[in-house]
Amino acid sequence: MSVAFTLVCINLSVAQTTNKKIYQCAPCGCDSDGEHFDQPGNCPSCAMELEEVTTAHPVLKKLDRPLNVAILVYFHAQPLDYAGPYDVFASGGENFNVYTIGESLDPVQTMPNLSINPQFSIKNCPSPDILIIPGGMWNTLNDSTKSWIKTTSMEIDHVMSVCTGAFVLADLGMLDGLNATTHSAGISTLKENYPNILEVKKEVRYVDNGKIITSGGVAAGIDASFYLISKILGDDWAKAIATNLEYPYNPEAED
Repeated sequence: MSVAFTLVCINLSVAQTTNKKIYQCAPCGCDSDGEHFDQPGNCPSCAMELEEVTTAHPVLKKLDRPLNVAILVYFHAQPLDYAGPYDVFASGGENFNVYTIGESLDPVQTMPNLSINPQFSIKNCPSPDILIIPGGMWNTLNDSTKSWIKTTSMEIDHVMSVCTGAFVLADLGMLDGLNATTHSAGISTLKENYPNILEVKKEVRYVDNGKIITSGGVAAGIDASFYLISKILGDDWAKAIATNLEYPYNPEAED
């Protein structure tokens, strides 16, 4: 789709003081996310229709630098556990640098037979700010990967598990003294096998301990991702991304 005129990127503070209308792309992960324009039309990067900045479409801020979001993939990881958060954070535009990591660079057969090529291995990946651990056959992770998770988690802003990814954190002692949740089918097992967890909560989408966030099963990782984005960028970004992904955003999903 072509644009009939030249869209000019503008300084937001100038637009606000002169009461000019400003427009922006709905966050979709394109190069123009977070940019503002002085005319309506179509996004020069993705060709989607620009939205006027209003109460319904508020100004979306940009971070000073993108945060690295590392998503671990491993044998028989659940695809939606990793793909859901990937899409949500990638829709945050230049605020996030999202990538997958594996135990090596070899293709990974995730559940049931979807093959994915990790962008990095644990040996050469960029230093994460956020680490996401999906569920699946978590007990197939080797000792070096588990050691990397624990060491890396000490140095980063947030660790988020999805579904039975909580068992990885519990096995490493990272949930001791904290509240947690996991897939509904694993609640009792998590509670019985890891008594040092303060409380294993059921019927919640996610549990926030500050640095460590655990989510319920599969699609609950999407809700947890929106929640974490709202913590970092504000609720407006989370709502805008959910609107663009046509996903029902529920900021009250936490217990």
